[in-house]
Amino acid sequence: MDGMVPAVAAAPPPSILIAPPLRRRLACLIYEGLILLGIALFAAALVVFVIHLLGIEHKAHLLRPVMQWAEFTVLTAYGTWFWSAGRQTLPMKTWRIRVITSEGTALTVGRALWRALLCWLWILPALALTAALHPSPRNMGLLLSGGVLLWAATSLLRKDRQYLHDVLAGTRLISVSP
Repeated sequence: MDGMVPAVAAAPPPSILIAPPLRRRLACLIYEGLILLGIALFAAALVVFVIHLLGIEHKAHLLRPVMQWAEFTVLTAYGTWFWSAGRQTLPMKTWRIRVITSEGTALTVGRALWRALLCWLWILPALALTAALHPSPRNMGLLLSGGVLLWAATSLLRKDRQYLHDVLAGTRLISVSP
């Protein structure tokens, strides 16, 4: 046993490292958005409930930042949990998409957290614009939608069709066989 070399997992063949088609990834994103909306609404309701229980609802200036931090934390934890250790979100399972490292292995919690934080780049520019411009709710929706579509379009500029946040995080989206 002393002279034995431990087995090294072979890297996946390059053919499986190609990203799923953009339309499938966007369909997954829409489904994911609906789930995230439900989670964000639940987190908001919980924050309002806790603030009411603590009797500090009269301090309205606290509500918005506390709500934003709670939702940021909950949504980031959601992505981190589901993307680490080879897990998939329900939309990813439905659309047969998995996230792996650039080397083809399952994400560690740290790598999944980094990817989750980088995923905020999808909407942060639009949120910054809405904070600066104070558009109507309709125009805010258009800014967010436009920002998401522009971010998704950046994958078309890459040969491997990966999103920019995946490149920065050292992760990849791949198709999973049915």
